[in-house]
Amino acid sequence: MTHGRHAVLLSATLLLVFFQVVALVNNASAEYGGRSYFIDRPQLALDLSYSFESEEREGPHIATKNTSHALKERVDLQTAGWGYHPAFLTYTLALSPEWEQTTETPDPGRRSTRDSFLLGYSLDLTFLPEKPYTLNLFGRRQRSVLTSSLAARSETESDTYGAALMLKNRILPTTLGYVHTTLNQTGFFDSEESRDEARLQMRHEEKSNDTNLNATYTAVDRTSLGTTINTENFFGGVQNSYRITPDNRILLNSNLSYRWSESNFFSSSGITISEYLNWRHARNFRTNYNILYTRDSTGESSIDTTSASAGFSHLLYENLTTSGSLSARNSSQGEDIYGGNLNFNYQRRIPWGTLYASTGHDYKVTTRSVGEVFFHVIDESHILRTGEVTLLNNKNVDIPSIVVTSVDRSIVYLLDTDYRIEILGTSVRISRIPLGAIADGQTVLVNYTYLSNPAFDDATYAQSYGVGLYLWSAWRIDYRYSNSKQDFLSGIPPDVLSETTTQTLDTDLAWRWTTTRLTWEDTESTAGVSLTRWRASENLSFRPVDKVSFGLSGYYGETTLKETNSVEKFFGFGSQLQWRWSNWSKMSIESSYAKTDGTSNRTVDRAAAARLEWFYGIWSGEFTYRFLNEEDRISDQSRNRHSAYAAIKRTLY
Repeated sequence: MTHGRHAVLLSATLLLVFFQVVALVNNASAEYGGRSYFIDRPQLALDLSYSFESEEREGPHIATKNTSHALKERVDLQTAGWGYHPAFLTYTLALSPEWEQTTETPDPGRRSTRDSFLLGYSLDLTFLPEKPYTLNLFGRRQRSVLTSSLAARSETESDTYGAALMLKNRILPTTLGYVHTTLNQTGFFDSEESRDEARLQMRHEEKSNDTNLNATYTAVDRTSLGTTINTENFFGGVQNSYRITPDNRILLNSNLSYRWSESNFFSSSGITISEYLNWRHARNFRTNYNILYTRDSTGESSIDTTSASAGFSHLLYENLTTSGSLSARNSSQGEDIYGGNLNFNYQRRIPWGTLYASTGHDYKVTTRSVGEVFFHVIDESHILRTGEVTLLNNKNVDIPSIVVTSVDRSIVYLLDTDYRIEILGTSVRISRIPLGAIADGQTVLVNYTYLSNPAFDDATYAQSYGVGLYLWSAWRIDYRYSNSKQDFLSGIPPDVLSETTTQTLDTDLAWRWTTTRLTWEDTESTAGVSLTRWRASENLSFRPVDKVSFGLSGYYGETTLKETNSVEKFFGFGSQLQWRWSNWSKMSIESSYAKTDGTSNRTVDRAAAARLEWFYGIWSGEFTYRFLNEEDRISDQSRNRHSAYAAIKRTLY
């Protein structure tokens, strides 16, 4: 009986909704000449492409050769429009059905063929775009090809769908969003990834006050090189900006945030609370005040840090800027730091250019109440570049504790696969492996523990000086000197007190079609790494005629570690040619060679690429060839890759 009443009520409700929708459609149809929908004239195109790839890998435990041929046929259809009423529903729709015939030879003597079909699409629905409550639904499936610069060609197939609800309230506009993405990448680096992300954004604005709330939860499952890594990340934060005076002379910025991360390899969390006051007393004088509290936790360990600072900045005659600050910092790891700094920066125009000079002085006292114990470091940021020496910030690192992740913590990199560790005395060097997943110049986060020094108090005085010239809008020369010396005050004396002296010289000349640059650095350190490094580079750019441009570049450099007297050499060169044959065709050719020879990196990279594009009326096409050779002589691994791509496209209407 109860189920029967529920069925009757449900049927009556659905019937009522149906008649209501019919009435609304009829009203909209009357307003738009009897139409209840609109479809824009579709755009239609046909695309035919062929690709060839051949990759050979050799190493102590690997010897593979893989070739593939792929023929693709694709139809591109795009349109847009509205349903019922433009103020009720607008949409964009793209359909890209794709057929692919692939022949692969993973090993000599083995061959497989595969026919596949991918219904690529992109659908975006926006409900009630002019109302205070707007709903956006979207979904897309696509196959994309990465062919940037001289890198090997890689292909990614992705599925994405999600929704976003926008509450356009005047007092508290809010956006709620959810996105699910699956990625399958093949080619240069094979990986599979599944990602779920939920996001909340809220904002409140008043005449003297702006408040923002952001929260994001991300869950990622990533498989690469036979290893699956599951990570979960959450971030939530509230930021407030308060204008104490109507003319914005006094601004107070407040921040409260919480983060949490967990994976197969590590877990961490953190809380940050800060207050920052900026006070502009006059046009040329301002002060600032800052209070900061953080708690970083990893595993069963946590670090509480509280700091406060006050600073000023003064501009004299538009030439001399004076700045300084006082600060104090307390850590639950038993380390307190008190100090201050004073800096002068001078800049003056002269008849031939600009003269600038600077000097800085910093003094701090550090007291330690805890002796030799392991301290934890969380999310230490480093940029890894081939040929550069990158050291962890602390000495006496526990090597097994090192965990390297991407900036968003969704990827955990693997030792001896993606990066290497080298012990240099009490310091630790970290470097990327060229055949791994860390790109050249990529920023990574490093978590680790290190053994602290015995409990002692010290004072550190640092000074720096610099002078430079910029002449004739072409030549720049800059020299810097810095010295930092640690003095023992009380407690248990350490084995070595730190003193570091660094000198740098940087000069470059840009004149017409050439740019020449030379950099030099010398570092002497009693407790760190002493080294000398220099680098010279030359870039030439020609445009003999309007439709042709040609470029040449080259560099050479050395890094010498003084303790071991080891030398790391790196050099390379490249060329680029761009030629627009006519109004309907253009061509580009690139080549590069790079070699690094040292203790942590011994690599050779060779690359070449050529691309031809043409377009004539409703027809267009391209042909691309790429070659990549990579050698990692430390692991005795190499990779050779050839790829060719040809495509022709016809736009029907």
